[in-house]
Amino acid sequence: MLTCRTSLLCAALLLGLSGCGAPYDPPAEGDHSAEKYQADLQACRSSSAESVRRRNAATPGTWIISPFTGPPEVRAAIRTCMAGKGYTLAQNPG
Repeated sequence: MLTCRTSLLCAALLLGLSGCGAPYDPPAEGDHSAEKYQADLQACRSSSAESVRRRNAATPGTWIISPFTGPPEVRAAIRTCMAGKGYTLAQNPG
């Protein structure tokens, strides 16, 4: 029984961490290879990841579930940041 429980825990952890692979590039209109876009995107990635990390570290409960909730929160924060910089985003980011 312990082996089954361990397997399920490992599977859940891997599922939660699977969103941490490639850097997120929001569905914005325009040239994604432009230097200004890349600079704005990097700034948004850094500030968004840090703000979500700090918010999730605030309590033990949010810290424990952060591998599952963190990546979607960071992606949403990046989209908000890029929209704040004037980029037009697709309505359904998928």
